[in-house]
Amino acid sequence: MKARLGLDMSEDDLLKVILSLCQTMHLRTAHFRPARTEKGWRTPVQGDGKGWLDLVIVGSEVLYRETKSTNGRVEPDQQVWMDALAAAGQNVGVWRPIDLLNGTIGRELNAIRRRPRVPRQGSPTG
Repeated sequence: MKARLGLDMSEDDLLKVILSLCQTMHLRTAHFRPARTEKGWRTPVQGDGKGWLDLVIVGSEVLYRETKSTNGRVEPDQQVWMDALAAAGQNVGVWRPIDLLNGTIGRELNAIRRRPRVPRQGSPTG
């Protein structure tokens, strides 16, 4: 199924688009998918993992992002993680469909994209 693009896109569609962009940009990502059990949807975690953010993206630095639909709310357990990561000096935030449409997501991903090293003129290899 193709992702819907627009302000009405779902969190899942936004996540799919972001993961595709990251793959194209050769950025490393981690997203932990929940599984349906007899007790409902569950994401197996240990320790303090409840509320862990949707995405960890690694390039020249690390981004921690929660994805939400236009009207989606950050849950209290997610806010605890966001506050703890921010207090530790990490780059943490929430991405919504508007951030894809206005180019914010692309700019933030591009900023951490590793560029191939190009020798400077006059250097021994250039």
